[in-house]
Amino acid sequence: MHFASGRDCASFSAVKRIVMLMTAAALTAEGNDGNWCEAIPWDIGNVPTDAESPWLQSLRFGGYIHLQSASVDGRAANRDFSYGRALDVRRTRLTMAGKAFNALSWSVHANMSEDDGRTNGGVEFDYFGLFTAYATLDLNAFLPENGLDTFSISYGKRKLTELNEEDETSINSILTVERSSLSSFVVPFRAATGTTGAWMSLGRGKDLVKLGVFSTDTTPEFGTWDDGTLLIGSWEHDFAEVLDFDEARLSIGGGVQDVKGGDEVYSPWEWVFTPWFRLTEGRWQWHFSGAVGELEGPSATTGGSFVGACILPGYWLVEDRLQLVCRYEFMKSEAPRGVQLRSRYAREAGLPANEGIPSLAAGRGDFHQALYGGFVWWPCPKHLSVLGGVEWEQMTSRSVNVYRGTTLWLSTRVIF
Repeated sequence: MHFASGRDCASFSAVKRIVMLMTAAALTAEGNDGNWCEAIPWDIGNVPTDAESPWLQSLRFGGYIHLQSASVDGRAANRDFSYGRALDVRRTRLTMAGKAFNALSWSVHANMSEDDGRTNGGVEFDYFGLFTAYATLDLNAFLPENGLDTFSISYGKRKLTELNEEDETSINSILTVERSSLSSFVVPFRAATGTTGAWMSLGRGKDLVKLGVFSTDTTPEFGTWDDGTLLIGSWEHDFAEVLDFDEARLSIGGGVQDVKGGDEVYSPWEWVFTPWFRLTEGRWQWHFSGAVGELEGPSATTGGSFVGACILPGYWLVEDRLQLVCRYEFMKSEAPRGVQLRSRYAREAGLPANEGIPSLAAGRGDFHQALYGGFVWWPCPKHLSVLGGVEWEQMTSRSVNVYRGTTLWLSTRVIF
């Protein structure tokens, strides 16, 4: 891995300190019945507060760093190629969350690294903008007799989790190294920043309704309202008691995007309908996301209707420690270049600095499918995980191969 500046070296030392901290914890594990995880002060960011205080009920500072590597072997533009990243600093974020006045809560995730290794650049560690930052006001604190269990308004920036089950799940808890191409197509990463907007949550019993309006502006901090707008809505229902499952949640949501010629575009769709559900019973988990919509364009080769689905089962071999996972997804569009491969490393391979295959770098076609199999190992549950897997992918356009290949994945996540 190449570091581009002295700043990088200083931040690399921070990564080394994390390793040293874990090593020291392992050496002191005798005092914790041999459990070195318990010797690590994971809660060091918790600020002492009084839950009964009328002023500040909770305050926590934290962060997470995700390191991963990948190796791709495939074929594109009638060429066989191989490409890999030995170490990718995928995410480094500092977080803050809290609650005050028994009514106002907030959450902030700040991007603290940028990895340009895909173009043979280095890694910079610095502040690079807000990934998410929003505040929520609990209206039940002021209107307790309204008959609703959940009644809140929020403002800030976040990902549109109503549109996809994988995105509804924290990036620290997903069961695969990367989210699916369908997830990233419907709810794109958008230059490492969330979407600025205002939304309301209304819930009673087993039902929850969310309604929101968002800007398509991708400013690293809070976006303006000078570009296009998104209207998002969803209805969730808890079926666990009826179906006699540990967890059974169904969400039916969708969005409409209003953009003009010079506006930024949140995602290629003009409108989208996105049902998803999650089932958990014993050691089994089942995750499903679907999407049907109309694409914006910008040309006849990238517009038209599209459909996609993703199913992901998981099974705990050792509860809370080792989980097996499998995922199948597909996307199909009416236009020959309507859907896009979102695989991080396959498209990187096509860049001029790497294999120089323009059609692979663009990653567009009318049919995409992928099959992933792997594991999630939690040496320290909720704080340290190791993920590995293998993924086969295919992208075609009018039955002509755009890309076909296999990616080997490995990732480590540290969460404080």
